[in-house]
Amino acid sequence: MLARAGHQVRRAEPPYPLSLGATALQHWTAGTAVDAEGLDRARLARRTRVHAAVGRPFVRRVRTGEARERLRARLAPFFTEYDVLLTPALARRSPQAGPWHERGWLPNVLANTVCSPFTPPWNLTGWPAMSVPAGTLPSGAPCAVQLVGRPGTEAVLLDLAQELQESSPWPRTAPVTG
Repeated sequence: MLARAGHQVRRAEPPYPLSLGATALQHWTAGTAVDAEGLDRARLARRTRVHAAVGRPFVRRVRTGEARERLRARLAPFFTEYDVLLTPALARRSPQAGPWHERGWLPNVLANTVCSPFTPPWNLTGWPAMSVPAGTLPSGAPCAVQLVGRPGTEAVLLDLAQELQESSPWPRTAPVTG
């Protein structure tokens, strides 16, 4: 759709570091540990208690911001050559709905990381990124893409999202009320 709209679209490989998964997990769990401080742990779901416990040792390291700055330094040169990165929003269909709150910490973490490996780098950098509906899969399930830009390019991403929406309007799937 973007190529048909006149944009130059090229395949590219962002220079993701091999340590990205570990860095993302440290930040994700450390954030939960900080959020859980002062809460009655007995009232938290078991998987949340485990997530916070896993993250507690990383809180100090995450607060320094060193890993975030290294990631930003590594990814910034990519955006000297490319204006926007386009990735799938999800790597695969989301898992079947069910009582995920009853499952353990590891099944929850694995389900999240397997389905959504493309968003953590941009959550970590804090750079603009957005998920945009992009039609449906052959099965009829909705799909989306992620648009990512360098700092300060929120308007560029919003303009691209608008172009996508205008070229292929997003059908409303929720019931109309009122």
